[in-house]
Amino acid sequence: MKEMMLWYEKSAERWEESLPIGNGSLGAMILGGAEEEILGLNEESVWSGYYKDKNNAKAADCLEEVRSLVFSGKNKEAERLIQNNMLGEYNESYLPLGNLKLKFAYGSGKEGKAEGYRRQLDLENAVAQVSYTCNEVHYQREYFASYPAKAIFVLLTADKPVMDFTISFISQLCLAVSAEDGALQVTGRCPEHVDPSYLPEREGSVVQGTKGMQVNAEFRVVSCDGQVREEGEMLHVSGASRCLLMLSAMRQPVLPDNMDYEALKAAHIQDYRSIYDKVELYLGEQKDLPTEERLELLKKGEEDNGLYGLFFQYGRYLLIASSREGSLPANLQGIWSWELRAPWSSNWTININTQMNYWHALSCNLEECLEPYIRFVERVSEEGKKTAAVNYHCRGSVAHHNVDYWGNTSPVGVPQGEKAGEDGCVNWAFWPMGGAWLTQEIFRAYEYSGDEEYLKNTAAPIIREAALFLNDWLVEYQGEWVTCPSTSPENQFRLPDGQITGLTYASAMDMAIVKEVFTHYCRICEILGTQDALYREICEKMPRLAPFRTGSFGQLLEWHEEYEEPEPGHRHASHLYGLFPAEVFAGDAKLTEACRVSLMHRLENGGGHTGWSCAWIINLFAVLKDGEKAYEYLRTLLTRSTYPNLWDAHPPFQIDGNFGGTAGIANMLVQDRGGSVTLLPALPAQFKEGYVKGLCIKGRKCVDISWKDGKETGHRIYDKE
Repeated sequence: MKEMMLWYEKSAERWEESLPIGNGSLGAMILGGAEEEILGLNEESVWSGYYKDKNNAKAADCLEEVRSLVFSGKNKEAERLIQNNMLGEYNESYLPLGNLKLKFAYGSGKEGKAEGYRRQLDLENAVAQVSYTCNEVHYQREYFASYPAKAIFVLLTADKPVMDFTISFISQLCLAVSAEDGALQVTGRCPEHVDPSYLPEREGSVVQGTKGMQVNAEFRVVSCDGQVREEGEMLHVSGASRCLLMLSAMRQPVLPDNMDYEALKAAHIQDYRSIYDKVELYLGEQKDLPTEERLELLKKGEEDNGLYGLFFQYGRYLLIASSREGSLPANLQGIWSWELRAPWSSNWTININTQMNYWHALSCNLEECLEPYIRFVERVSEEGKKTAAVNYHCRGSVAHHNVDYWGNTSPVGVPQGEKAGEDGCVNWAFWPMGGAWLTQEIFRAYEYSGDEEYLKNTAAPIIREAALFLNDWLVEYQGEWVTCPSTSPENQFRLPDGQITGLTYASAMDMAIVKEVFTHYCRICEILGTQDALYREICEKMPRLAPFRTGSFGQLLEWHEEYEEPEPGHRHASHLYGLFPAEVFAGDAKLTEACRVSLMHRLENGGGHTGWSCAWIINLFAVLKDGEKAYEYLRTLLTRSTYPNLWDAHPPFQIDGNFGGTAGIANMLVQDRGGSVTLLPALPAQFKEGYVKGLCIKGRKCVDISWKDGKETGHRIYDKE
């Protein structure tokens, strides 16, 4: 089997063609130019803002009036009341550190003309390379981001001592650069505020101020067999055949005494492969063609099963590169972002995107990468207690549509300096179910590990806070327990009077999340023998939770009644949450069929048009055991929503489609849902022959499966090491 490799015969012309490397905290995007190399650098903690309590005490005063308006059919009035009185300021933004530039001089002759150019990313070793020949000299650069060393290394070599290049750094941040002792030292401060990119440019969109986070970085020439001299804010290397650079930011590198490059590289590879090697997937051979050519041929109708295998392992690679123990979890762009006002602030959007980032962590044997997510949810749970108490006078913990570095959990929508939310923001901003959804993977981590210490000390406290809030948030209406006010993320419906809103009560997604969290909490209490007062309250309410309803053509209703949808092909399929990612509908044939009807209706009206939405659809069809439809949307994901470097296109770039797509492939091959394990539940005819090794199921077990002519030829279920 050929190596898992992304490779190209030209340098990148835009960031979506770059090769990403990362060690969980520090990332680089490699453009690979022969005359000028640009490394776009990111460090996970480089954010605008400072800690600021954005909770809104006025919200609690309006809650009962909002509920009364909703129950009276005055949904639009309730929406305006929330918009004007119950929201908080927008979150802050994840920022690019800046660009490291290497400018090369090649002397006389065919200056800068690179021949035999190749740029590649080896997924099996997490090492990138650029190589070419210029003026009869062969040049090579090698790059890796070391988790053990907490730094990025770049080794530049030439087969003659003629390398001549400058090293400089530019940033959109207010950073000072100085060259001293063979290194560029970078210091400065992040802006104290950056508006989300979707707000119009205005005075105050970016506020530098004095309260922002301090930044420090170092780009050092570690060793060089030529001359290194400082020139203003640059370093100049000349007469070299070998030069090793080390890039670090915000953390001190952890280095061995001798700084031997081969030893650093070997330690990096050993660490990386200890995670990566646990899963192997073969769907077909890797074609010996540049990656973007393979994508183009796929778009033209050619077959390339190996490309799906490459995409799968790339999804695993990207999580290892952006989420390691001690780091922050992967955000909307992993850790790779190049805009000061990044799309959707490149934050943690928790109405699906952050959760989707980790759909493949457990099933694809990446449990080491889940630790940052668990720590993040712990922090969100703690911050969410303040929001629950201040905004709603509820116990427990709540978080809404998104979260930033500072842990804000209140509903956003108010531009800094303003007093009310933006028109139309309520249908996405006011969604007090995000924190509860985050607990799903927390409970699954117990199901996959069987670790009762983890359950008792980590999962139980988090899930209890979510259950406590939901218990207090529910309100009794017409004999049922419902959520109110309620939205279905980012979608809207038309009222009988023609007005469009997203606000109602008891949306299908709300009620599925409530049922899931309550079920998980009760299971925890039963496992640990801790049936407390909350457990008893939940047991009393569960039978009277508002039921899931079907509509006029057998579809699952997204809201408590059947409304006209202005956008029937909406990118979110939130009402299908109970089918996947939850297991609320597992074993219920009627609701499962209603989900299938709803999904087909979405697609007939243009659904799945964004990358992450398409990835969700793959998983939904896999759970419905429809391999042909799952494959159709896997192919769609690659042909319609994938950039040349295999990053997912929302558009623009969002990494959740990569992670969701990887999870979808895993779900096509094995599922452990509703108390039963199914092998090859959604194997399409296209994947006629193949094998997978090391996928995980619950109870700390792994699965190997092989198949031929579409039928299983053998499998092995064994204890995870």
